[in-house]
Amino acid sequence: MQDNSFQRDTVIFLGAISLVCGVVSTAFSAVPEPQSGGKFFQSKGTKAAPDYQGRAGGPSYEYGKGLQLWKVHLKPYANYSYKWDNNVFLEENGRRADFSHILSTGMTGELPINGGQHLISGSYLADFEWFQRQTSQDHIDHTAVLGGDFNFVPFSLNLEDAFRRTVDRSDTEFTTRISREENTAHALLEIPFASFFLETEPNNFTVDYRIPADDVFSHNQFIIYQRVGFDIAPSTQLLAEYGYENIHYWNGNDRDGNANQVTMGLRGTFRERTTYQVWGGAQFRIYDQGARPDFNGFVLRSALQYEISEASKIVLKGDRGPQESTFDDQSFYVRNRIELGWKQQIAERLFFNTRENIQYNEYSRITVRDHTEKTRRDYVWESAVGLEYFMPNDLISFFGEYKYSARESNTSLLSYDDQTVSAGIRSKF
Repeated sequence: MQDNSFQRDTVIFLGAISLVCGVVSTAFSAVPEPQSGGKFFQSKGTKAAPDYQGRAGGPSYEYGKGLQLWKVHLKPYANYSYKWDNNVFLEENGRRADFSHILSTGMTGELPINGGQHLISGSYLADFEWFQRQTSQDHIDHTAVLGGDFNFVPFSLNLEDAFRRTVDRSDTEFTTRISREENTAHALLEIPFASFFLETEPNNFTVDYRIPADDVFSHNQFIIYQRVGFDIAPSTQLLAEYGYENIHYWNGNDRDGNANQVTMGLRGTFRERTTYQVWGGAQFRIYDQGARPDFNGFVLRSALQYEISEASKIVLKGDRGPQESTFDDQSFYVRNRIELGWKQQIAERLFFNTRENIQYNEYSRITVRDHTEKTRRDYVWESAVGLEYFMPNDLISFFGEYKYSARESNTSLLSYDDQTVSAGIRSKF
């Protein structure tokens, strides 16, 4: 009876989401970071904990605000903002300023199964932007996601497929709007034991550039991680991870390659309000064509979260590793990145937000430009501050933000700086 009910609920849910949201399927502009979060750090990730088997099978989902359609929980949302940008094309010289209207609207649907033990979710988001002068930059981006969280006593499984059709200027290389489709299929299998756990996390990322001139960069990256963790103290876990990556370019197989990565990690809590994790090790990234540079070096990812209060927190992240490149037929660049996010409640319904991002990128080989030879090196940073005020019902909020971003490159015509000011209204049910 339980299996039949599960199948019936699943079929009806998918039908409802398809009717409300259209196509359901998520996405990212680059290969997503591993999602192992641990019992200490808040994120999708391992639920391994000493009392896991005792609470597994119990409700892990509670209804919140939203609209109820049969057993499906619907959460519509919409954001509108009016933005001024002093360098629309992110150019080093001859900058052009403009105003634009930005509308983001969509819906998330959630179906809890067996009292919340399992959860199926789907969402669709459309991003519109209209410029007053530079109408060539008008665009619509589409994002669709379908996923599920399944919690059983012996194991838990998280599945997600994400699709995105976009022209946004993501990553540090895309200062022009490049039309592309991205798809990410992700799974995370977690098997807890008394004092340790096992995790398997495959991730399949595909990017398809829709303009023939860029199609040479269309590729697939398949990555799989195998982890083991051990509780060395009530608030600390020791971890080990092996990762394998296959890189395949459909229209230029001279860029194909493989990578092997080994890291050790430590994560846990410090004085109740602070959670942390740090992973460090080495990656050996070998390309099939012998003339292409390989990467054999140190990799890192880390995160620190301090809960100032229930409504305020500081998150600090850092990482280092190679990223596939679209510049000058480069194989990759090594990204060194630090991110800081801070949300602070300064009044009953007024919040201050800030985020900072600093990167140093070094490319894989020498570039010949303007009759000089040099290895491209970029310093990239972004700083944003804003305020958000929530109405008494928490369904509507008003916000404003100032952002400054820049790239300082040793390669000609690749530097820029940009300032934006935006204000708008946000609504969710």
